[in-house]
Amino acid sequence: MNQLTITLRVSQLLTLDQTADRSNPHESCALLLGKRRENVYDVEEVIPVSNKYSSEVSFAMDENELLKIYKYAELSNTSVVGIFHSHPSKPFPSDTDKTFMEINPVPWIIKSTITDEMRCFIFSDVLKGKIDGIEEIKMIVVKD
Repeated sequence: MNQLTITLRVSQLLTLDQTADRSNPHESCALLLGKRRENVYDVEEVIPVSNKYSSEVSFAMDENELLKIYKYAELSNTSVVGIFHSHPSKPFPSDTDKTFMEINPVPWIIKSTITDEMRCFIFSDVLKGKIDGIEEIKMIVVKD
Protein backbone atom coordinates (compact mmCIF):
# COMPACT_ATOMS: atom_id res chain seq x y z
CA MET A 1 0.00 0.00 0.00
CA ASN A 2 1.36 3.41 -0.99
CA GLN A 3 1.76 6.09 1.63
CA LEU A 4 -0.78 8.91 1.64
CA THR A 5 0.65 12.30 0.69
CA ILE A 6 -0.56 15.84 0.23
CA THR A 7 1.03 18.14 -2.34
CA LEU A 8 1.11 21.93 -2.13
CA ARG A 9 2.88 24.63 -4.09
CA VAL A 10 5.38 26.97 -2.42
CA SER A 11 2.95 29.89 -2.77
CA GLN A 12 0.21 27.90 -1.03
CA LEU A 13 2.54 27.09 1.85
CA LEU A 14 3.32 30.81 2.09
CA THR A 15 -0.42 31.57 2.23
CA LEU A 16 -0.81 29.14 5.13
CA ASP A 17 2.15 30.76 6.93
CA GLN A 18 0.71 34.24 6.43
CA THR A 19 -2.75 33.12 7.56
CA ALA A 20 -1.29 31.78 10.81
CA ASP A 21 0.91 34.84 11.34
CA ARG A 22 -1.98 37.29 10.83
CA SER A 23 -4.17 35.52 13.39
CA ASN A 24 -1.49 34.90 16.00
CA PRO A 25 -1.98 34.52 18.98
CA HIS A 26 -5.42 33.19 17.93
CA GLU A 27 -5.82 29.97 15.97
CA SER A 28 -6.25 30.43 12.23
CA CYS A 29 -7.94 28.14 9.75
CA ALA A 30 -8.29 27.51 6.03
CA LEU A 31 -9.79 25.02 3.61
CA LEU A 32 -7.65 23.36 0.97
CA LEU A 33 -9.43 22.73 -2.32
CA GLY A 34 -8.23 20.37 -5.00
CA LYS A 35 -8.49 16.80 -6.18
CA ARG A 36 -7.58 13.40 -4.85
CA ARG A 37 -5.95 10.82 -7.06
CA GLU A 38 -5.46 7.49 -5.36
CA ASN A 39 -3.19 8.16 -2.36
CA VAL A 40 -2.34 11.77 -3.25
CA TYR A 41 -4.30 14.84 -2.20
CA ASP A 42 -3.41 17.62 -4.67
CA VAL A 43 -4.06 21.11 -3.33
CA GLU A 44 -5.11 23.54 -6.05
CA GLU A 45 -6.28 26.43 -3.87
CA VAL A 46 -5.97 27.61 -0.27
CA ILE A 47 -8.89 29.61 1.10
CA PRO A 48 -8.44 31.19 4.54
CA VAL A 49 -11.61 31.10 6.66
CA SER A 50 -12.51 33.27 9.65
CA ASN A 51 -12.20 31.67 13.06
CA LYS A 52 -15.46 32.73 14.64
CA TYR A 53 -14.11 31.89 18.11
CA SER A 54 -11.12 34.27 18.01
CA SER A 55 -9.53 31.84 20.43
CA GLU A 56 -5.96 30.86 21.24
CA VAL A 57 -6.95 27.23 21.82
CA SER A 58 -9.75 26.39 19.39
CA PHE A 59 -11.30 27.28 16.07
CA ALA A 60 -14.65 27.11 14.36
CA MET A 61 -15.04 28.06 10.74
CA ASP A 62 -17.72 30.59 9.89
CA GLU A 63 -20.72 28.68 8.48
CA ASN A 64 -21.58 31.33 5.87
CA GLU A 65 -18.03 31.29 4.52
CA LEU A 66 -18.05 27.49 4.48
CA LEU A 67 -21.25 27.39 2.46
CA LYS A 68 -19.81 29.81 -0.13
CA ILE A 69 -16.58 27.82 -0.35
CA TYR A 70 -18.39 24.49 -0.83
CA LYS A 71 -20.54 26.04 -3.59
CA TYR A 72 -17.42 27.49 -5.20
CA ALA A 73 -15.67 24.09 -4.99
CA GLU A 74 -18.61 22.42 -6.70
CA LEU A 75 -18.62 25.00 -9.50
CA SER A 76 -14.85 24.68 -9.97
CA ASN A 77 -14.99 20.87 -10.01
CA THR A 78 -12.84 20.55 -6.89
CA SER A 79 -13.47 19.33 -3.38
CA VAL A 80 -12.10 19.93 0.09
CA VAL A 81 -8.89 17.91 0.18
CA GLY A 82 -7.56 19.32 3.43
CA ILE A 83 -8.07 21.49 6.47
CA PHE A 84 -5.46 23.82 7.93
CA HIS A 85 -5.23 25.43 11.32
CA SER A 86 -2.58 26.80 13.62
CA HIS A 87 -1.71 25.90 17.18
CA PRO A 88 0.01 28.09 19.78
CA SER A 89 1.85 24.92 20.79
CA LYS A 90 3.27 21.85 19.06
CA PRO A 91 1.88 20.90 15.63
CA PHE A 92 -0.05 17.83 16.74
CA PRO A 93 -3.81 17.19 16.82
CA SER A 94 -5.58 18.01 20.07
CA ASP A 95 -8.28 15.70 21.41
CA THR A 96 -10.88 18.05 19.90
CA ASP A 97 -9.04 17.96 16.56
CA LYS A 98 -9.09 14.16 16.62
CA THR A 99 -12.86 14.14 17.07
CA PHE A 100 -13.37 16.45 14.10
CA MET A 101 -10.76 14.62 12.02
CA GLU A 102 -12.89 11.50 12.21
CA ILE A 103 -15.90 13.48 10.94
CA ASN A 104 -13.77 15.19 8.24
CA PRO A 105 -11.39 12.43 7.07
CA VAL A 106 -9.13 14.58 4.90
CA PRO A 107 -5.54 15.64 5.65
CA TRP A 108 -5.25 18.21 8.45
CA ILE A 109 -2.21 20.48 8.30
CA ILE A 110 -1.30 21.99 11.65
CA LYS A 111 1.23 24.79 12.06
CA SER A 112 2.87 25.63 15.37
CA THR A 113 3.07 29.40 15.79
CA ILE A 114 5.82 28.83 18.36
CA THR A 115 8.21 26.67 16.31
CA ASP A 116 6.88 27.47 12.79
CA GLU A 117 6.83 23.71 12.17
CA MET A 118 4.03 22.37 9.96
CA ARG A 119 2.87 18.75 10.02
CA CYS A 120 0.02 16.88 8.40
CA PHE A 121 -2.26 14.19 9.85
CA ILE A 122 -5.28 12.19 8.77
CA PHE A 123 -7.83 10.02 10.52
CA SER A 124 -7.10 6.41 9.75
CA ASP A 125 -9.30 3.56 10.84
CA VAL A 126 -8.16 1.72 13.93
CA LEU A 127 -7.96 -1.56 11.99
CA LYS A 128 -4.77 -0.31 10.36
CA GLY A 129 -3.05 -0.49 13.73
CA LYS A 130 -3.28 3.16 14.71
CA ILE A 131 -4.29 3.26 18.34
CA ASP A 132 -5.86 6.70 18.32
CA GLY A 133 -6.93 6.56 14.68
CA ILE A 134 -4.55 9.32 13.60
CA GLU A 135 -1.52 8.95 11.36
CA GLU A 136 0.96 11.47 10.05
CA ILE A 137 1.17 11.82 6.29
CA LYS A 138 3.89 13.25 4.11
CA MET A 139 3.65 16.81 2.81
CA ILE A 140 5.28 17.42 -0.56
CA VAL A 141 5.96 21.03 -1.53
CA VAL A 142 6.49 21.69 -5.24
CA LYS A 143 7.61 24.79 -7.11
CA ASP A 144 4.95 27.12 -8.49
